[in-house]
Amino acid sequence: MSGPVKSVQWGKEIVRSIEIYPILGSTNHFARPFIKSGGASGTVLWALDQTDGVGRLGRSWDADASSLTFSLVWRSPNKMIPQNLTLAVGLGLVQSLEAILPTVKIKWPNDLWIGEQKLGGILTDTMRDQGQLWVILGVGLNINATPPQGDRSPRISLQEATGCSWSRLGILDLALSGVERGFALAQSRADLGNLFRKHGNFLDREITVVHGGQSFHALARDVLPDGRLLIEDACGVRALLPEEISVRF
Repeated sequence: MSGPVKSVQWGKEIVRSIEIYPILGSTNHFARPFIKSGGASGTVLWALDQTDGVGRLGRSWDADASSLTFSLVWRSPNKMIPQNLTLAVGLGLVQSLEAILPTVKIKWPNDLWIGEQKLGGILTDTMRDQGQLWVILGVGLNINATPPQGDRSPRISLQEATGCSWSRLGILDLALSGVERGFALAQSRADLGNLFRKHGNFLDREITVVHGGQSFHALARDVLPDGRLLIEDACGVRALLPEEISVRF
């Protein structure tokens, strides 16, 4: 495994250091051999260019040399994953990015949107190594350009939304502050419903729910304390887990 071009000590509660790589296929995939080779918990793996990014449910995540793509590797001290970690980190990221873009919102469970366009996403994986439980938390954000979209959701970059170009290191600093905030939120076992009502863009609107290759229309009503999305459709009111479904507008 080739080494980083630069390592930076960060020294926060969760994020301890950053390793910068010129190019990687997928930072989440690269994180696995990194952990197995003795990589330290709290390390952020930052790819200046990511060529084969992955998203939720096996989808690809397109990026270019202006995107921000990184993964945090974190070893759980008690062999348990904090409840609703992906949801909480999404909320933390939105709250941090609001400092430069007040209109950024989260779409349950793991996307960041500006208006009706997607800014970025979060992908959380887990793995076990030598009896220890690890979290691999990947983040991808469009910074100064919008990569090709194909037939996916319409996308937007920070530059397009603000009219300004941005330093990726500066946005990384904001994003890592959001990750720290998200871990603290998850570990506090807070009720996320009110936060999603304030920072989300999906409640009280019609959504398309995709489950097992089938789709149906519903209204997004609430996010329950355990992270499930409460929907109302022709079958009545019910709650669905993030792992079960995909939500589209």
